[in-house]
Amino acid sequence: MVSSKTETANSDHPTFELTHPTLLDCPSCGTFVSAKDLDMVKGLGQCSQCAHTFDISQEIKKDPLRRPEIIMPQGIEMLKLRRSLELVVDWYHATPKRGIIGLISGSFFWNLLLIPMIIWMALSGHFLMLLFFSGHVVTGALLLLYLTAKLFNKTRITVGSEGIRIEHHPIKTPWNRSQFIGKDSIQQLFVSRYRERLQPKSKKTLEAYALSAVLSNNKAIELVRGLNKETQLYLEQEIERYLGIQDEVVPTEIDRTR
Repeated sequence: MVSSKTETANSDHPTFELTHPTLLDCPSCGTFVSAKDLDMVKGLGQCSQCAHTFDISQEIKKDPLRRPEIIMPQGIEMLKLRRSLELVVDWYHATPKRGIIGLISGSFFWNLLLIPMIIWMALSGHFLMLLFFSGHVVTGALLLLYLTAKLFNKTRITVGSEGIRIEHHPIKTPWNRSQFIGKDSIQQLFVSRYRERLQPKSKKTLEAYALSAVLSNNKAIELVRGLNKETQLYLEQEIERYLGIQDEVVPTEIDRTR
């Protein structure tokens, strides 16, 4: 749980002090580094396994508290090969059930009121009124699209030596687009929280989570959004592990210690 350090004068060298309990791994081989291998006067650590010497201050920035292992949640299938990692996510099982229920009720009541009115205006020749309600029609159609996607869609994530390829099938939505991100441009993955409104003009929102990537230009792009917390954290964990990306703290990510 360390996020900072303090230095105090001690003869010729400043003493490095850890303000909270910290777990450190060797940046070279990944072996756990024990307290006896840390030189708090010089602020250096030496791995007992590979003898690699490293700066303590740089390592505690990467992961202040070692993250708990995320067990594969329901709705994910994983195939790990020598040259690629494939993850398939079922949206229905990876979406909070409150979200599914909210979408069903919102879509049902919105379109239940709208469709008879649209049919009546079309048959009566009130085309100007029909044009006025076109925005409501689009909203109803998007709700149905999103609900159908939540029920039937799957996301296929293929991780290889070239990068990450993300595809969504069978329904295309503007919220989750298929994309490819080159390995060399990926610096870090992280999961963030946002609020999602499931019913039009409703003040009630639902917590949702997005998996994003920090690129080499320091810009963040969303990879997958709308899945539950456990699924997104598992995707982050497995993709970073496969690509050999050292996990680091990103300011906008969710609390990773729970």
